[in-house]
Amino acid sequence: MAGERAFEICGISARPGETARGFVTIGETASGPVQFPLIVVNASKPGPALCITAGVHATEYAPIEAAFRLLQTLPARLLCGSVVIVPVANTAMFAARSGFVSPIDGLNLNKVAPGGSGSMTELLAMRLLDDVIGRAKYYIDLHAGDLGEMLMPFGGYPLTGNAKLDGEGETLARLFTPGLISLAKEGSTLPPFAGSLVFEATRRGVGAILAESGGNGTLEERDVQVHLRGVENILRYLGMVEGTPTVRGPQIQATDRAITRATRAGMLRLRVGVGVQVAAGQQVAEICNVFGDVVEAVHVPRAGITGLVWAHKTVSSGDPVVRCWYTEPAAPFPATDRFLEKP
Repeated sequence: MAGERAFEICGISARPGETARGFVTIGETASGPVQFPLIVVNASKPGPALCITAGVHATEYAPIEAAFRLLQTLPARLLCGSVVIVPVANTAMFAARSGFVSPIDGLNLNKVAPGGSGSMTELLAMRLLDDVIGRAKYYIDLHAGDLGEMLMPFGGYPLTGNAKLDGEGETLARLFTPGLISLAKEGSTLPPFAGSLVFEATRRGVGAILAESGGNGTLEERDVQVHLRGVENILRYLGMVEGTPTVRGPQIQATDRAITRATRAGMLRLRVGVGVQVAAGQQVAEICNVFGDVVEAVHVPRAGITGLVWAHKTVSSGDPVVRCWYTEPAAPFPATDRFLEKP
């Protein structure tokens, strides 16, 4: 168990009761090495190993800020086990303010797992999974909507068919989320998807979740707090810090999701925000052409919740406008229902 002796990740070693940090090099460009920062917080007592990453998409700033803040307080509070934190996994994206894909090779780090000995993003995915995430029993990948994406918070877990692991993963997702849970069967419309770090981690036996809050290149305090509260809940549940988790309710579970797209082009006038319950056939936007004439009223086909609203103000035919979650009340779940806050 971690904590009985020095805990080492990629040459960065922390003895019991210590914190260590450094950079992990994955390759180089013509201008120098490509690295990511890594911190090991090792408690004096043995316990589980938890890995936390942020900045897999490095213009998702609320998760990165939450990781930074966690680093300021956790070393003094950690009771047992070890926490490995990668606050900015994709430093090339971070430096270039690049959304979605790496400026080095044009690849999306959250779509190439398990990676391999290919281009820089594939090398990064392989290093993270083999040498960092794979060393942990539990894993939280902190995310937000990327540039242009306004997102409703949720916790996601990719089902494996292993009842014990799936129970652990659902527990973590319910502990993190402020309301919405996405439990994804392979090949479904629900995240986390194959190719993501979380999906691949679960296939290696790690209890791993996708933790989402924030978006559109913003750094809002309410989004940071969703991440901090969710991670704190998980740390408390695992007995790694003092306190009892508090779970918000009632929770809802995703059954499906779908995108409503523009069929005409022009300026987009949104009529809904994120996290809004919409009725079947409800108008969510209108589009006007360059003469100011309204050329399309955009309606959603089904009742649902606006889980993602695109921030772009002009659209072409086929561009996404909103993506709705379709949900149902979450089934009873004794592992976390005992922590539900009373109305």
